[in-house]
Amino acid sequence: MAKKQKKKGGPGSSQRGQIVASALTAAEMPAPSLSEVAFMGRSNAGKSSLINALVGSKVAHTSSTPGRTQRINFFSMPSWWIVDLPGFGYAKVSKSNREMFGQAVEDYLTNRQSLVAGVLIQDVRRDPEEEEAMVVHWAAERNIMLIVVASKMDRLNRREQDERKKALEEQYGRPIFLVSNRTGEGLDQVREALKGLGLTI
Repeated sequence: MAKKQKKKGGPGSSQRGQIVASALTAAEMPAPSLSEVAFMGRSNAGKSSLINALVGSKVAHTSSTPGRTQRINFFSMPSWWIVDLPGFGYAKVSKSNREMFGQAVEDYLTNRQSLVAGVLIQDVRRDPEEEEAMVVHWAAERNIMLIVVASKMDRLNRREQDERKKALEEQYGRPIFLVSNRTGEGLDQVREALKGLGLTI
């Protein structure tokens, strides 16, 4: 008798950080049975490193070459899913591939009913550009909570951190969480923001 193939992840899986699905179409995505939080940002902003820090293991691929995430990856958390979206603005991929996963991301953000929040990650040293503004507009349009995380705070001294935090909060019109994926500073604040959504982390 043939062995049944073991399913990866899913609602019954309790393994933190297990990949549930890697998708480009709605048909490839898991059934929307759990709350989902989409992680977004430029390809060199530290998105994958933040996901790995929150999960507590290296589940999302990190690389010195931006644009390595080219599918929508679902990772299991306690009773919810982290959704790692392809980075924008700097992906070193062909135009056709960029358009393909760009459309997949747009469809996901527009239509996914189990999506409860977004986490936008940007380099603390940069100012938001058109893509970040589009994410803010999307969250407002869908009435979805958006958590803005400014990464790489360890690259600045304390005075510079305070200045950049103030500048970014003025530009975004909301609180900004400064984090260092390398040292772990600021990660607890992001965890608390996610817990405020009723999520276990």
